[in-house]
Amino acid sequence: MKVSRLVLFASGILAAAVPALADPCGMVPPLFVSNVMPIQRIGVQKTYVFYKDGIETFVIRPGYRGEVDHFGMLIPFPNPPAIRKVPDNIFAHVAAAIDPPEVTVDLRWADRFNGAMKFSRALPQSAARDRALEFDEVVVLNQEAVGMYEVAVLMAGSASALDKWMSDHGFMYPDGMDVVCNEYVDAEWCFVAVKTRVGNKAGVDPHPGQRSIDSALPAGATFDGHVQAMGFRFRTDEFVLPMRLAAFNEGDLRNVVYILSEKGMRINNIPKKYVVRQVSGRRIERNLTHKLPLRVIGGSIDNIPEWRQQSLDAERDPTPHNGLALDLFASDLQTLRNGNLAHEFEEKEKELLNIGERLGLRGPELDAYHKMALAKLRDAQIRGALNDLKRMTLTVIDGEFSRDVMAQENLSFSRYRMASSKNKPANYDARLFGPRPEQEGYLYDTGFLDPGELPRLLWPFA
Repeated sequence: MKVSRLVLFASGILAAAVPALADPCGMVPPLFVSNVMPIQRIGVQKTYVFYKDGIETFVIRPGYRGEVDHFGMLIPFPNPPAIRKVPDNIFAHVAAAIDPPEVTVDLRWADRFNGAMKFSRALPQSAARDRALEFDEVVVLNQEAVGMYEVAVLMAGSASALDKWMSDHGFMYPDGMDVVCNEYVDAEWCFVAVKTRVGNKAGVDPHPGQRSIDSALPAGATFDGHVQAMGFRFRTDEFVLPMRLAAFNEGDLRNVVYILSEKGMRINNIPKKYVVRQVSGRRIERNLTHKLPLRVIGGSIDNIPEWRQQSLDAERDPTPHNGLALDLFASDLQTLRNGNLAHEFEEKEKELLNIGERLGLRGPELDAYHKMALAKLRDAQIRGALNDLKRMTLTVIDGEFSRDVMAQENLSFSRYRMASSKNKPANYDARLFGPRPEQEGYLYDTGFLDPGELPRLLWPFA
């Protein structure tokens, strides 16, 4: 059976064999491709959006399951974006920046087991055109490799010209989207075309006597999971999210959107009840830089033995849980300070990623080496942005978006402040995507755990 060539159009899977489906914001729809197995979107579809002073960023990580040799994305932008790889667990870290995990010490069984205690660690969790383009013309503004992706930033004179260029260069243009694509062309938006290189791991893994590699996928090869996360940063006069094409998707359209902006926000024409959390930048900055909360059950913090106290400092380090969110927020805010869409450490990271791709190397171990190599450069550039974070607000929107609303126009935003009575983890915990169950014990916040500092009791129950 021949493996179908598919494309994610603005992060929605498409195939040439069926009417095109599309989605520009990280949603992978279910799709049936002639006689092969169905392609299905998987998981809650999450999007991170940043906007301030004409600079916008959004981050997506599509998830899909099905029979496919490679897929890609075609995403419209008002101006050419800077593109970067984003850590694959970025959304878990964003959620933990809103609601950090707790470290729990249970003292109830201390006497029974001669002072031994049960405890649990926190769970890880565009440049303007000088002239009008001809109808059949495509201008390539940028081409680069970003980790497992090959990317082209394009301006087109028409949807048909875009179709021809993409087909000629190994990208898949979605059938049936000409009307909407031409509207983006008329508005002088550009397009980011992405195709993904998915290879046969067994064929490239080194082994004794190896003289060549075979990265081709066998017939009937399947994929099940989320692909590499991508971030796009661009200039825009209006804060919008281009999701019109999502109306063509079948199936569930549940979205979780994280918005980092100067004020609390809502998406126009999307129910206000979908705004489930709003957290001040000052609180986010504290969650990112202070120790994780400590919950004590069956006693008080004064009852914790010294040997256990000594391990708490390391256990309450927030970095393994939300440190990637710190990097993401600070990187976006640093853009406002220096005016550059792409930072030096981001460009250097892409160089290292592309070296790894040429050598057939991917994975968390390699990402960890890259982070170590870039740490000083990154920290020097974004350290000052943390103060700017204190003046921002992070809004969480969670719900099933209406197809009719999305089909009409790009999603737009307006200021909105949710009721304080609903704005708490008991109603919606960002890490749970729903209410946080009531828990026993007392919750403490001891800041940076300076030596000799007395803990401060916050509240008896979460």
